Amino acid sequence: MFTPIEKLVVIERISEKIDNRYEAVRVMAREARRLNSLVIRGADVDEDFKPTTAAMERLFDGKITYEFVERQPENDELFSD
Repeated sequence: MFTPIEKLVVIERISEKIDNRYEAVRVMAREARRLNSLVIRGADVDEDFKPTTAAMERLFDGKITYEFVERQPENDELFSD
């Protein structure tokens, strides 16, 4: 099976949006899960809809906003053995 070159995801294209490619994968995965949950709940989509591909396209189009928040330890975690 032949995949056209314009369909391939180039890591540089991902790095243009988010510097760390591993964080980019986390952002896209979370968006794909969100989109998939909408489909499960009955959202009207094409039959060839793929949440992962849609999440990548949304990242490339600048439609995903994200913010990383450091988790603060709870009091029990501060004093555990």
